[in-house]
Amino acid sequence: MFNVTTHNLSPDLRTAQADVGACDFGELDDAQLISLLEIFREIDPIQNHDAEPHVAIQTSAGKFLVRTGQGKLFLYDARDSTLPYVELDAAAIARELGSRRAVPDASAPEPDAAPPAPHHGIAITILIAGLLLNGYTLYSVFYIDDVNEKPAIALVTDPKELVALQHSVVGRYATGAEPGDRAIDIAADGRVHFFKILASGERPDSNDTYRIGRHDSQLCLATRDSGVIDVTNIETIVYYRDTYRRVR
Repeated sequence: MFNVTTHNLSPDLRTAQADVGACDFGELDDAQLISLLEIFREIDPIQNHDAEPHVAIQTSAGKFLVRTGQGKLFLYDARDSTLPYVELDAAAIARELGSRRAVPDASAPEPDAAPPAPHHGIAITILIAGLLLNGYTLYSVFYIDDVNEKPAIALVTDPKELVALQHSVVGRYATGAEPGDRAIDIAADGRVHFFKILASGERPDSNDTYRIGRHDSQLCLATRDSGVIDVTNIETIVYYRDTYRRVR
């Protein structure tokens, strides 16, 4: 079993807020932990950046933290912040932590003998895996505010083309109309507004400004702080891997 506590996450794991604090889920089995982490990794990327939520997992092998970014999960040793993280999926995290549980051994030393550090093995595993991670992944985790940036963006400067493109992208786009879905308003004045759809209506999440450009021939909106919005066609945009359809 795993003793699990979430931080800065709502009890349903779908909303991240800095003022939520800790939520104790008690002891979970492997299947319950995997299900919790699968929901956690789908957290809204903007909320993830602002609230920095994480899942704390206590086992007989030690204490560990799980963070997320770009739909991925990253495992840390909570007792040694100098060790690098390791990227694993939910099932692999459950297997890794489960395999490191303390098991009674008939050949164990007498009680007064100094036992080995219970989390030494997984610390080595995390260290080796962390060293193998490439520079791009390392950059994407520690600079989460840049995870959606595409550096090679050529801004549109031709006045006639700019007017035509801006006219075509202005409007509202949404992932759906149910609570939990999100919407983006693209205005003609160069502003973009992000919303969260709730049962009671909609809640503004953030505002930003944009400029129209292209990367690898892909039309896009380069925002000041919120990353890149890809314009697939006049009816569809893609933001943080989520597809938004025009609703007006």
